[in-house]
Amino acid sequence: MKDSSGGFSNQQALLVLLICFPVGLIGLGLVVILLQRPAPQIAQPQQQPSQPLEPQTPAQPLPSLSPAPFPSGLNELQARAIVEEWLSLKPQIFASPFNTELAGQVVATGPLWTDLTKTDGSIEWLKKNNSYYSYATIKVNDVIRFLPSPSMPSIVVSVSEDSVLHSPRGNKASSSISNWLYTLKEEGGRWKIWDYRKQ
Repeated sequence: MKDSSGGFSNQQALLVLLICFPVGLIGLGLVVILLQRPAPQIAQPQQQPSQPLEPQTPAQPLPSLSPAPFPSGLNELQARAIVEEWLSLKPQIFASPFNTELAGQVVATGPLWTDLTKTDGSIEWLKKNNSYYSYATIKVNDVIRFLPSPSMPSIVVSVSEDSVLHSPRGNKASSSISNWLYTLKEEGGRWKIWDYRKQ
């Protein structure tokens, strides 16, 4: 009776061993598998943040923006130089010999050229009235603004002009500091003044 009431019989011990041993092996196998799997999974997330691919992506659109903002082949300094050349030639254009060929070097075919060369234009009026201009001062003071354009850029400049209109009626002096808008156009491979007006 002692044998049946206390402890395990051989059959019961064998049964427990047959159940626990495979379960223990399966459990041990799962632990080994779980310990082996996280190693590659941990390595992959560490590689992704360490790759600086995302910071390079915003840098790629920047080069495509840089060539576009400057379409005009004429810059502010060149535009100012053209206006200064025109002003320096005015004493020869609006006085004898009234050199329209000289004007053609800085004036493009347009409203200003038409005004200079038409039959009732400014040069013809001076000739008919035995008159001419002389200039004590004629210069660009500074650039107010420059408006670039691939075809017709413009520049607004402050100009000081002290002139005298000489005519049979006498001499009439005038002095001014004014802002002028000059529109430029390329003609014959050279940038010239197309028109100008007071601001």
